[in-house]
Amino acid sequence: MRIAVLGGGPGGLLAALLAKRGDPGREVTVFERNRAGDTFGFGVVFSDATLDGIDAADPVLRRALTEHGVHWDPIEVRLRGERWRFGGNGMAAVARRTLLTLLQQQAVQAGVDLRFSAPVQPDDLLNGDYDLVIAADGANSQMRDRFAGAFGPSVVTATAKFIWFGTTYPFGGLTFVHEQGPHGVFAVHGYPIGNGVSTFIVETDERSWREAGLDAFDVSQPPGPSDQVTQAYLEKLFATQIDGCPLLVNNSRWGNFRTWRTRRWRHRAGPFNRTAVALLGDAAHTAHFSVGSGTKMAMEDAIALTQALDRAGTVASDPDRIDAALAVYEAERTGPVARIQDSARPSLSWWEHFGRSYRSLPPWQFAFHFFSRSLPESKLRRRDPAFMDAVHRAWQATHGREDPLRTPLTIAGLPQPDRVVPVRDGEVRLAGGTLMLRPGSGPWGVRVTAPDTEAGLGRAVEEAARGLAAGACLVAVEGGTGLTRRLVCEAARLEHGALTLLVEDGPEDSAFEDRARTAVLSGRADLVGTRHD
Repeated sequence: MRIAVLGGGPGGLLAALLAKRGDPGREVTVFERNRAGDTFGFGVVFSDATLDGIDAADPVLRRALTEHGVHWDPIEVRLRGERWRFGGNGMAAVARRTLLTLLQQQAVQAGVDLRFSAPVQPDDLLNGDYDLVIAADGANSQMRDRFAGAFGPSVVTATAKFIWFGTTYPFGGLTFVHEQGPHGVFAVHGYPIGNGVSTFIVETDERSWREAGLDAFDVSQPPGPSDQVTQAYLEKLFATQIDGCPLLVNNSRWGNFRTWRTRRWRHRAGPFNRTAVALLGDAAHTAHFSVGSGTKMAMEDAIALTQALDRAGTVASDPDRIDAALAVYEAERTGPVARIQDSARPSLSWWEHFGRSYRSLPPWQFAFHFFSRSLPESKLRRRDPAFMDAVHRAWQATHGREDPLRTPLTIAGLPQPDRVVPVRDGEVRLAGGTLMLRPGSGPWGVRVTAPDTEAGLGRAVEEAARGLAAGACLVAVEGGTGLTRRLVCEAARLEHGALTLLVEDGPEDSAFEDRARTAVLSGRADLVGTRHD
């Protein structure tokens, strides 16, 4: 069986290594356009849970992390001179170059043919008499684009800007640093990768990026040159946070994260459709780096793909077996990948709007707001009870009550002893009286329907702003999705100073109470409504 792997990143190399090791009779060739020592970016991160699965297939990753990487448990958030730590995570990182070098060595020892500085086009491989082509050629996959009609790709581009540097500052673990500069708020994802180097990823909103004059670099030029104007700006902005350490460049340039999804991961192409094609890693899917490592997902793809091939007993003369193996691979991986991508969306959205929470929330609440972007309070408490106890103490010091849902509030002169209220027939049933969700002679609130997608957020927030300008004392947000409801509610509260009511669907069970407490404690809403229509 002849296998070609397009792309020599960690996912492609591991797929080649495992395919050859699974059947030494397979002829496996990797085509990589860059040189053997080239790599873009700095480090890759893995959770402890991920390590177990990859180590079972091949110990190369654990060896890289044990001998060359760094392990940590707590994640730290820094802002305004305070540091808030959240434990129970278990993560490790290593330099991307180190991981690639070890994978290259293992692949060569196994008998894989590695061809560097070998750019090839999809049709070159399809005409090359291969039985299987594994397209591990990244988010800008030529193979995926060549057969877009078969793979069905879709992409969503984030509004936040990001750029990837390294630094000699020794972060102790995954650390998020937020800094208000003269042009806006900038944030860092920093983590150590070994050998005295840390990854240093910076995100900001487009307005801050433009006002800082960081939009002049030509990102359309070929890979290689880095944005040195941005490097100097960020070194100055974060100087006190990283003790004046320099930033290191490696094809460092601004971009917008793109979330790729593909409807199908496999196809047959070439003369007489004799060649099977499988997408792997970023060619098939991407997820924002704040919750998932693209390298980790690509390596998991490689394991699933080669195990499916081994179980099917694939041979070149039986394309049906190859197709059956690829069907199993696709079925096994699409579910886990979709779950990661779905959990990444709230996190990515947080980074698109973090400036308003930075400007509006105290450090303790900002930290909880950050950690609860994808997880409710109950799950955070299970991971780190001490962190949650500290957050509740801070709430009590501010509001006089430990439990956010049992904290009283006054709404247009109407006393409310707690934060969960029934909503019925366009009215909010407060303990001190009824508040109409339409203009009237007395105090009233405006009812806003959240959009089904984030594309409609602007219109919903404008509707809330118009209601406030007309005299509404409360913004009640309903409909849409759980994410869009929270985002509209949060925008009305933090950007327009509104008192907000998040109207949730479903029964008043423990899950509802968990969501409600998370929403109020994080500053996303002042009250949570239960629908009784």
